[in-house]
Amino acid sequence: MSYNVYMNFIDQSVLNFFENTRVEWLSFVILVITYCGSYIVVSGLTFLSAISFYIHKHTARILPLLAAVGGSAATTFILKNIFFRARPLGALYLETGSSFPSGHATAAIALYGFLLYTIWSHSTLPSHEASDGHSKASWDKDWLHKILAVFLSVLIILVGISRLYLGVHYLSDILVGYAIGLIWLLLSIKLHKYILRFFGRLGSY
Repeated sequence: MSYNVYMNFIDQSVLNFFENTRVEWLSFVILVITYCGSYIVVSGLTFLSAISFYIHKHTARILPLLAAVGGSAATTFILKNIFFRARPLGALYLETGSSFPSGHATAAIALYGFLLYTIWSHSTLPSHEASDGHSKASWDKDWLHKILAVFLSVLIILVGISRLYLGVHYLSDILVGYAIGLIWLLLSIKLHKYILRFFGRLGSY
C-alpha cells in the first residue's frame, strides 16, 4: 500500500468516526470552539495581545507575535492556492476555500502557542524573597499561569479536533497545519530572544 493510499485511508476513517459521533448539543459546543481558530477571532486576539504587550511594556514580544500569526497565515494561504485540495464530503456546514492545510489549526498553534510561551516565560522568572502576603499573591499568580497554560494547550488540540468533527478538514490537513504553526512559533521565539539580546531588552519578559 503506497503512502498516499494509506494516508487517504486514515483521513477517511477519521472523518467517518467523527461523523458517526455527532450529536446536536455537542455540535453547538464544537462550533464555539472552532471559532477560536477563525481568522476574525485570531486577528482580534492578536491585536489585543499586541496592545497589552505595549501597555505592560513587553514591546519585545509584539513583532514576534505578529511574525508567528502573520507568517503562518501567509504560508497557509500560499499552500492552499498551490494544492487546492477539495473539502471533504458530508461536512456539518459549508466551508469555502481549499482544505489543505487547515488555517484554523495553523492559527491556533501560532497564536495560542505564543501566548503559552509568554506565560511560561513569566512563570520561570526568578523569584525574590518576599513577605507572607507577597508569597501568597505570588503562589496564586503561579496557579493562574498554570490554569491558563492548561486551557490554552487544550484549546489548541480542541480547535483541530473541531475541524474533524465538523467534517471540513482531513486529518492530514490538521497535522500539516499544526506543523506550519509550530515552525512559525519556534521562529518567533527565536526572534524574541534575538531582540532581547541585540536591542537592549525592548521591554521585559
